Amino acid sequence: MNKEFQILSILLMFLLMFLFFFMSMNIKYLHPVTIMMIMLTYSCFICLNMSTWKSNYIYSIMLFLIMISGLLIIFLYFSSLIANEQINFKFNNFLLYSFILNFLILLIYLINSIHFISINQNFSEVSSTNFLNKKIFQNMLNLYEYPMNNLTIITMFYLLLSMFVIIKICSKKSLSLRKVN
Repeated sequence: MNKEFQILSILLMFLLMFLFFFMSMNIKYLHPVTIMMIMLTYSCFICLNMSTWKSNYIYSIMLFLIMISGLLIIFLYFSSLIANEQINFKFNNFLLYSFILNFLILLIYLINSIHFISINQNFSEVSSTNFLNKKIFQNMLNLYEYPMNNLTIITMFYLLLSMFVIIKICSKKSLSLRKVN
């Protein structure tokens, strides 16, 4: 992995950790919808990180589609459980400004590294094909290795646990939770 990709990966993870810190500051105002938004941003950052590892984007697209489909199912479950509850969220201006600043720095770096990638791809198309054939599963392996495995496993367990809880609630009532008129 190039030095530029390592720096980009560190920046992406720093931005993600800052987002989790920002959301944990308002822990008593957490709502299932905000948790799903956090999971959505996590899956987007993971897909961006996986797409920088190689020139083949199919693994990151597949992971993104799997996570989005799980989030849509969870959103359907929560929309049948939660009535019209308000999301109480307090903004802290300093955290919001620093989040925007970090995001802008990340975008500037992404624009520069995408330009760098497009220049180097023209010269090494043959070697990149051989490289993809040798290490085809390296993207998925990097996702489940030490630095990244904790958040991925927590997200999967959250999806599984919330599905089990909502199925248990629905099976006790033995009818749908939403009124059908």
